[in-house]
Amino acid sequence: MYCHQCGKEVNSDVKYCPYCGAQLEGRAQTQQSGYRPIDTQPYHREEDESSFGFALLSFLIPVVGLVLYLVWNKEYPLKAKSCLRGFIANIALYVIGICCMMSAFAGIASHEYDHDYYYNTVVETVPYE
Repeated sequence: MYCHQCGKEVNSDVKYCPYCGAQLEGRAQTQQSGYRPIDTQPYHREEDESSFGFALLSFLIPVVGLVLYLVWNKEYPLKAKSCLRGFIANIALYVIGICCMMSAFAGIASHEYDHDYYYNTVVETVPYE
């Protein structure tokens, strides 16, 4: 019997595919009737692995990360996910930085400097004679 999701051959007595985790119960009659998946490409490629280097590249140059994610999404899903994580981290840091700068500018702009208030708070303690 073959898995309907990843195309790998599995035992007929299992309920879930050991390679991709797809539920196999209820599809046994289709599998036994000679069903053969069209795409027999393995679910996980050997050269596909999560990469900190691609995440860092995507963080430093977000456009490259987005393009790599779109190109590798189907073929290398783990590398693509690394690129997407770097891209999202960059965007999140950018948004947080913009919010901090805007709140700082709003705080500076809303601070009313009243020269008379500070001048009048100084109390002279010399007695009048």
